[in-house]
Amino acid sequence: MRVSLITSRCENFTHVSWMLTIDITAYHDLELRPALLDLISRISSKAFLGGDPLCQDEEWLKITTTYAGTVNKAAVMLRLWPRPLRSLVHWLLPSCREARTQVRLARRLFEPMVERRRQAKAENPDVQFDDTVEWAEKAAKGLPYDASAVQLLFSMAAMHTTTDLLTQVILDLAAHPEVIEPLRQEIGTVLREEGGWTKAALHKMKLLDSVLKECQRMKPAAISGLRGVLNADVTLSDGTRLEKNTSIAVSSHLHWDEATYKNPQEWDGWRFYNLRQTPGKEHSSQLVSTSPEHMGFGIGTHACPGRFFGAHEVKVALCHFLLRYDWKLAEGVVPQTRTFMWSLVADPKAKVSIKRRCV
Repeated sequence: MRVSLITSRCENFTHVSWMLTIDITAYHDLELRPALLDLISRISSKAFLGGDPLCQDEEWLKITTTYAGTVNKAAVMLRLWPRPLRSLVHWLLPSCREARTQVRLARRLFEPMVERRRQAKAENPDVQFDDTVEWAEKAAKGLPYDASAVQLLFSMAAMHTTTDLLTQVILDLAAHPEVIEPLRQEIGTVLREEGGWTKAALHKMKLLDSVLKECQRMKPAAISGLRGVLNADVTLSDGTRLEKNTSIAVSSHLHWDEATYKNPQEWDGWRFYNLRQTPGKEHSSQLVSTSPEHMGFGIGTHACPGRFFGAHEVKVALCHFLLRYDWKLAEGVVPQTRTFMWSLVADPKAKVSIKRRCV
């Protein structure tokens, strides 16, 4: 995935209606999460669809941003019913019906695009596309598949998790403004050295990477990872025996463990920047790196495969925020992390006071 597909959407912030309201030089309040979800959905859609006009279609954007919530609600409601009845009940539950409606709308919007591409390649075999639509076509190897469902799955996996991390880091920076100017200096220096937005440039922004990883350490996406059901008996290293079909999860408690991190309850944006200077920890302290001590993206074979794209996306968006805007917590706002089942969610109602920078 080319970084240019991400940066080009960030470069044209004025396509996002709420950005027009903060393109002024006086502080005013903004409810953060809905605004960032709108932004991330547009960036993701452009990257996923390769800049096809559909990526700017408001109906498509509405579906891709709301489908995950609809499906999660449907899943919760279905679990309230005995398993043998679910195949019947789902036809009647409002959330399940809404999910099916969204899938039908997605197909109506998306399938014409797929057909246009297939026709274009039939007429000219040299036509090339570089996006998730093309990846799915190649992965299918000619077998029938639901292309619209694939895109909805991408949106479920990418948009809300990235939005949550971006929301958290903006709130954390509002609470720790002393890190903002060093971040701006790093961004400016790296962009001049690299000549613009490239993967190499993003990799060299080590303080930016550290700040994001620290935000994810303090508030990971969930209180546990590697949730699943054993398909065989397992004996742990301490002799504990777990039987087949046992539900398991691995706690994220090492994120806040004093034996793992110095002053783990304190937010330190330089923490992983400094750790990267330690021999042997240059790579393990990066945002996309996984370990038992930091399972922000999971661990092992089940680590998030989209973390590299997500890291690029959130870095580019945050860079533009830092270079274009000043912000602080709105008056009286004390952000509170919300819990939903396993999930830890950045305060969805938190507001910041924001203005355009005079530079």
